[in-house]
Amino acid sequence: MLAYGIIYPPLIIATILSNALVILTFIKTKSLHKASNYFLISLAVTDLLTGVISIPCHLIGRLIISPVTCWTSTRFLFFMPTVMLSSASVYHLLAIAVDRLISVYRPLQHASIVTPFRVQVSLATMWIFNICFGLLPVIVPDPSDPEWACRPEPYGHQLNAITLTIAGFIPLHFVVLIALYVVMLYKAANHITRHSQLTKHVQTQRHGLATMSMIVGAFGLCFLPSSFLYIYEVYGEYTMKQLIIIQTICEYPVFMNSVINPVIYCLRNRDLRGLMKDTAHGIVGRRAGSERNSGWPEYGSTSMRPTSVRSVNRVKRAEPSSSILYP
Repeated sequence: MLAYGIIYPPLIIATILSNALVILTFIKTKSLHKASNYFLISLAVTDLLTGVISIPCHLIGRLIISPVTCWTSTRFLFFMPTVMLSSASVYHLLAIAVDRLISVYRPLQHASIVTPFRVQVSLATMWIFNICFGLLPVIVPDPSDPEWACRPEPYGHQLNAITLTIAGFIPLHFVVLIALYVVMLYKAANHITRHSQLTKHVQTQRHGLATMSMIVGAFGLCFLPSSFLYIYEVYGEYTMKQLIIIQTICEYPVFMNSVINPVIYCLRNRDLRGLMKDTAHGIVGRRAGSERNSGWPEYGSTSMRPTSVRSVNRVKRAEPSSSILYP
């Protein structure tokens, strides 16, 4: 219980702040309103919902023992957001990888292939599928009587089948990500060997391959342990204490991926990184300005202005530049 209280609150705060900053930067910066960036922003929304909904619900299901959280007929409600949003995160990673693959293979036709309409249809399809995937216990109800799940014994056959389905879902998509990475690596290697000089396009490809390497590595490190957990829960022998320790070790990286994603997709982009800094400085500046303004005399007093010109200049410098936020 104490370990959960130490490791999860900082993760929730970091997840919410980092992804909220990405979303706010996208809303404020019109130059980012491009078709490919919709995948990135939808991923940021997914990760933000993970910090706001998924992790708190998951902790309630893990820590609180009650008829609502322990009977199998209602217990899935606390883990449904985790399954749904984790699945959404995986498919967003795949969609971004496919988008990068198109940019490598068809750089001139990329804009005509990845159109806003196709991106919107892809995102809608992904979200519908992920919602259905999270609702598997409702779509495929267990015909047997409800079981008390807060015990160190495996569930019934129906829930075991769903658990193993989720366990196989993760390695399958990891293989797909690796395949996409290998194809991109092969294409980039051929392109580099044909050009003796390091052109801008080659540099872009190398940068994209480095980012793709981080994608594959982060996905494997964060999600594959949870696949092991699901298999262990079905076939392993353990005490309740051992199960809680293994669950914590395997589940924490899944949630941590929601913080890693902004690092990979935003901090690797120099322009977007600068825009995020400007947005953060603008928020802090406006807050600082409002705090200074709160010290001004009330209406009707002898002075309606700050005591010095320097305070006015500090407030003006704290405000974000409109040319940066609205290019």
